[in-house]
Amino acid sequence: MRRHFSKKGKQLLLKRVLPIGAALIACTGCAYVVNSAQYNDRFLPGTTINGIDVSDKTIEEVEAEIRGQEEDYSIKLRFRGGEEAELSAEDVALSYDCGPELQQILNEQNRLAWLTREFGDTSAHTLSTTLSIDKPTLVKTLLSLPALQEGNYEKPENAALRLGKDFVFSLVPEVEGSELNTEELAKETEQAITAEKAELDLTSLNKVYEEPTVRSDNEALLKRRDELNKFLSAKVTIKLSGKSTYVVDKKTTISWVSVDSDGQYAVNADAVERQARALMAKIAEQDDNYGYFRSFLSTNFGMQQFESENLHGHTLNQERMAKTLAQMLLAGRSGTLNSVYSQVEDELDPRFGGSYVEVDIYNQHVYVYQDYELVYDCSCVTGTEGYSSTPSGIFDVDEKIRGRELQGYRSDGSLSYSVHVDYWIRFIPHYGLHDASWRGSFGGDIYEYDGSHGCVNLPHSAAATIYDLVDYGTPVIVLRGTYRNSKTADL
Repeated sequence: MRRHFSKKGKQLLLKRVLPIGAALIACTGCAYVVNSAQYNDRFLPGTTINGIDVSDKTIEEVEAEIRGQEEDYSIKLRFRGGEEAELSAEDVALSYDCGPELQQILNEQNRLAWLTREFGDTSAHTLSTTLSIDKPTLVKTLLSLPALQEGNYEKPENAALRLGKDFVFSLVPEVEGSELNTEELAKETEQAITAEKAELDLTSLNKVYEEPTVRSDNEALLKRRDELNKFLSAKVTIKLSGKSTYVVDKKTTISWVSVDSDGQYAVNADAVERQARALMAKIAEQDDNYGYFRSFLSTNFGMQQFESENLHGHTLNQERMAKTLAQMLLAGRSGTLNSVYSQVEDELDPRFGGSYVEVDIYNQHVYVYQDYELVYDCSCVTGTEGYSSTPSGIFDVDEKIRGRELQGYRSDGSLSYSVHVDYWIRFIPHYGLHDASWRGSFGGDIYEYDGSHGCVNLPHSAAATIYDLVDYGTPVIVLRGTYRNSKTADL
């Protein structure tokens, strides 16, 4: 049954009930506002920062929790060769600073929304935390790692050129090594830590490892290798007087290759020209024969010089020949370099046209040449040294007689000796080559104590053979050496 209030009754009801309701609402609102005030310095329920639940926590508590997480931080470094090392927060003196952002998040939260948070509403924030490390501590820690200890790493090596036994240069590849650049290592490690990385693979980073400065594909290195091998491949034959030659090849030119303080090989044009000039000066010492003398290429003593009344011989143009030689070698061009003379006067064949008789006093031997070939040789006995020595020099056969009496006289005119010889070949008045059948032996040192009166004594058969081989005008060269079978002699 529905109850009806009179107008007067309704007014009375409103006067009594409404104040009570308003009071209740006011009390409830005050309580809600008062409760929200606790979030002036605390984060609302359901709030997360960087994934951390910070509900009902103060800034100090949140900072402590974040800092606690950083204290557990570590980073793993991976080195070449598979070696690893782990650095802790303490190893690098890691510190945390969230700056004003944490306070800003707290200030901007709607504290009156605490009730909705209690019923499951959430708010997530990302804080740009700032991590910092102590650089000296980091460097000290890195320097103590096994990978940075001397003996545990290999230094890088540049690609280089290596000389082989066959005088050919080959390329030796570079060695990457495992030596670390401390400055770059510290820089990369610091960046990885502040970015909160768990691992840092150093093998994939540039500049962290010391690197070779010259690699196998270095154009300058490859060009230098090719230049060296081209230079050493050249073989130049220098034609000199008397049909003699001098060969310049890699066995000589390898010493002309320049080497710098780092052991790097190179072909230096100026150095090659200097070496070529030095070589030509050396060759000229042996080949030049200009002056009042006549050259003779002996059997046992090499090139000899005999005094002459006229100018003879030649002088090599050293500068011109050295320049040509250097040009040929630098171009890697093999070939023949003919002699160029700066001075030539009555150039004479040191082999006297190839047909002559050579009397070697020191070796007590006679050689007969025809057309540059040795056709006969034999032992002999020359004049007694110091008493009746056989004169040395260049002479010609001027008399040939079969059967002759040889006589000698004393100072008072009396006959000293008289002997018969079957073969007489005179090359200077009173001196000649002849048979000496009264001698039992020839050669050796007989001439030092029991030599001839100045003639060249020969075995009978040898005198007969030589008599038939020579003719009037055949040169006879008599030389006196300093030791047997030498390549030099004193005349």
